[in-house]
Amino acid sequence: MRREPLYNCVMRICLISREYPPETGFGGIATFTKHLAHGLALNGHDVEVVTLAKEQERTYVEAVGESADGGKSITIHRVLPYNFHTGLDCVNMAMPYSRYLICTSTALWRKFAERHAFKPFDAVDTPELLAEGIYPALTKVAPMVVRLYTPHSKFIAEKLHNVRPSFDHQFVAMVERVAMLSCDVITSPSDDLAEFVANDLGIKQESICIVRNPINTAVFSPEGEKALPDPADGKLRVLFVGRLEERKGINYLVAAIPEVIKEFPAVEFVIIGDDTNTAQGQTSVLKGLKETLSQTRTLDKVTFIDRVPLDALPSYYRSADICIVPSVYDNSPYTCLESMSCGRAVIGTSAGGTKEYMIHQESGLIIPARDTGAIKEALLTLLQDPQERARLAQGARKRAVEKFDRCEIARQTAELYKLAQANHRDQTDLKQLYRHQYQQALTDAEDFLNAMDRMLYDMLFQYSYRFRINHWWNYFKVRPRYFLCKFLLKALKIAHLPLGKKAATGSPLIRKLEEKIRERSFKSDVNGDH
Repeated sequence: MRREPLYNCVMRICLISREYPPETGFGGIATFTKHLAHGLALNGHDVEVVTLAKEQERTYVEAVGESADGGKSITIHRVLPYNFHTGLDCVNMAMPYSRYLICTSTALWRKFAERHAFKPFDAVDTPELLAEGIYPALTKVAPMVVRLYTPHSKFIAEKLHNVRPSFDHQFVAMVERVAMLSCDVITSPSDDLAEFVANDLGIKQESICIVRNPINTAVFSPEGEKALPDPADGKLRVLFVGRLEERKGINYLVAAIPEVIKEFPAVEFVIIGDDTNTAQGQTSVLKGLKETLSQTRTLDKVTFIDRVPLDALPSYYRSADICIVPSVYDNSPYTCLESMSCGRAVIGTSAGGTKEYMIHQESGLIIPARDTGAIKEALLTLLQDPQERARLAQGARKRAVEKFDRCEIARQTAELYKLAQANHRDQTDLKQLYRHQYQQALTDAEDFLNAMDRMLYDMLFQYSYRFRINHWWNYFKVRPRYFLCKFLLKALKIAHLPLGKKAATGSPLIRKLEEKIRERSFKSDVNGDH
């Protein structure tokens, strides 16, 4: 049966997101963007996604839903980071995170501007993270919604991922703030995150709209294949999904595992997620976890699996009896929502927005963060009580379907776009920081950033002998003839010094070398080389 649009006014919408499955789908942003894009398309909207490419730029069409949904689709544009004329190598030396922000945001803007010029968008939706929407925010080219995930200022304030308040990180946070303050609507998936951002920006929390994360409840469902065989000897299986890092609380879970096994031996654990070098001394978290389990002789009870593609995740959730999300902080972890949608009993923490997605003792269990004892007690409660486990699993599935289905969240988001359009009409002149035509923004930004990079280069060349030696060594490798001309010219001028300045400037060989160098320097400027 054909699905009718849930929203009367069909809009042309662009989602700008560095991450999009499968090739750049690294976490919650990628997952959210896909669910929202598909939900908007199913509701009848014209959706395009501008995202990063892993190796090659391309545009393609992605089908949405089944044939019963009317054969809907979205257009995906994948781009590579923008290559500035100077390469911004010196900016990269001083501010690597900022350079990444600049090069990727510029590439995303370039494609967006091209598509907007072809056919204007009614709204643009972009994350706050790394200021992906800084260009559309500054130019006010279209009504814009900024969606909160975890701003860089949060990482700095709580030292998440070992982020420190360096100028590089502070610059990233500043650009994010400019994008948020210049947009038409800010939306957050949780009240917890909205409170932090409101305080950080100096705005009222009520001005931030709350729209929860969406999920495809038809795909993330209890019915379907299982990726793992049922445990032997009637054992129960506990599943963790997430990057192996302190913020996800994996260390506290692993610390609890030996205590759980002592009281309930008929259990096994599966941990899915990429390793990170965020342990003490920038070492492997996975290695440390395995050493901890080996010391307690419980390593054989735990299976580690690398990150699983989004499309394959439901089969892993179905393979578990209990899912645990022991995050130290998460604004609204998708692993919690995916577990609920797959009809599994879930344990989450009170840190961040998880507690807003589950209802304690109705659709899961909420425990304090960083509490190994609480993890142990919650796991034992569900392992030892099959009726309670089934009751919470049923409540989790019911809540996911009723509150977080992608089409319902897409409908709420479309209402935000209407609000953004109204705010855009009323406040464009007040908020527009960039007053030229939006097509000129890329050229102006490139001139500014290339000039900044050249300034850093000249300063380093002047004050650092090490940098100067490296400069000439690179020239010798890349442009040996140019290097030899410069070297020979310098040597000849030194040799002519005893004969006086007139002899040095009047030498035919010196004049010829100077002409050659000027010619090659002009070509270097045209090609954007230092």
